[in-house]
Amino acid sequence: MDPKVIVEKIFKDDLTEKEQADLLHSPSVTTQMSKQWDDAPESADTDGIDEQTLWETIKANTIEKAYQPERGRHKFSFYKIYSVAASVLIIIGLGLFTYLKPDRIVREEVYIVHSGHQDISLVILPDSTQVKMGPGSKLTYPKQFSGKSREVTLYGQGFFDVKKNREKPFIVHTPQMDVVALGTAFEIFNYDGNNKIETILLNGKVKISYPEKANPEPVYLSPNEKMTYNRANKSVTVEKVDAAKYTSWHEQDILNFENETLAMILPRLEQWFGCKISCPENVANHYRFTFKVRDESIERIFDMMKKSTPVRYRKTGNTGYQIYIK
Repeated sequence: MDPKVIVEKIFKDDLTEKEQADLLHSPSVTTQMSKQWDDAPESADTDGIDEQTLWETIKANTIEKAYQPERGRHKFSFYKIYSVAASVLIIIGLGLFTYLKPDRIVREEVYIVHSGHQDISLVILPDSTQVKMGPGSKLTYPKQFSGKSREVTLYGQGFFDVKKNREKPFIVHTPQMDVVALGTAFEIFNYDGNNKIETILLNGKVKISYPEKANPEPVYLSPNEKMTYNRANKSVTVEKVDAAKYTSWHEQDILNFENETLAMILPRLEQWFGCKISCPENVANHYRFTFKVRDESIERIFDMMKKSTPVRYRKTGNTGYQIYIK
């Protein structure tokens, strides 16, 4: 595998189990990382080094540093990752140890922003692009945008109001798709637990590509269009929507649904309340509701639904709910 690809995967924590094993069994990696582990303060009480411990150490030195949220109103925090080129070379076992010289060390500062449940947070990027993060989301971006493009990585939900710069396209990476824009406003809804990924365009134009597809064909969205990508069968659909209503949550900092189906509502309630909601597809696509979520409990919301429809709910475990028809 291309060393550059390996480095990118390390910092995104995207290496497969096989790729991790290949790295950890490399003689140069084992030798160098064992020495680094022995020299680290936290290894003082450790008798030996196993693969999982070694891998967690690598991640701790690259991606998972300082995962402690700040106190205060907003439940998100900034994390700084100093990616030292010398350390990366040690990890991937290239043997180019001339880069260990102090004058050859290259540092790149990266921010990671994580939002909590029932939290909508604003992030201002280095180019003045504004991002509203939905609950339970993570955004990774560099301290400065260098090179020919502005690239960020999103896990979860984000509304992007992109600063125009035709010389530097703005690219949002997600596990299943890349969204490219010059100057526009759009929303991405992309959570690991949901089968469908959505992109809704408010204004401007975006190009969406799918790196995981064998023959990717980019999709271009116009204003008031929504693209839905199905993870299971890798199908893509585009439909007309009222994007202003669909994305209004980013302006009001609350969940706002106006004549929306349960198919659209329930995934967003799951992220807001940090729970899992199961619902038959025919029910989810049939019933529509209009309401706002501020500080109500999820049980209160379900109780309001059953006053006007035969929709009912029951708890399943500590954090699960099942929707059914009476």
